[in-house]
Amino acid sequence: MRFNYKIIPVDQPHPAFPRVTSNWVPILPVRLSSGHSRQTPRLEAIVDSGAADCLFQASIAAYLGLRLERGIKGTAAGIAAGVRIDVYYHDINLWVGADMIRITAGFASALPVAALLGRHGFFENFIITFDPSASPPGFEIQRVGRA
Repeated sequence: MRFNYKIIPVDQPHPAFPRVTSNWVPILPVRLSSGHSRQTPRLEAIVDSGAADCLFQASIAAYLGLRLERGIKGTAAGIAAGVRIDVYYHDINLWVGADMIRITAGFASALPVAALLGRHGFFENFIITFDPSASPPGFEIQRVGRA
């Protein structure tokens, strides 16, 4: 499956990159479910090869009927040293198109985006090819065949 990058305009160009007026972000539409719960509406998830785990906003856990703090507690950190957020991990179903994958994902109130798809759970199950040279720029995903 091929998806175009989402193009996000830059409010004010960075002095180091004055000609950059927009950023390309690999966004994949996904849905989640838990056990026999209904699926979430489609979520825009950032495909993030730098993220160790799949992470979602805590409000999505509530939608699925999960009790956030009953999950396995951990922390997540980004590129800024010393910045950590509390994360609660639950087993859920991740839906990518018609494919359903059972994963362990983290939910956090302090996550600044709705969803991140990381190495554990997502990249273990899909081959991702980023291609900024295509017109329009985009990425392809292919399900990893598992026996």
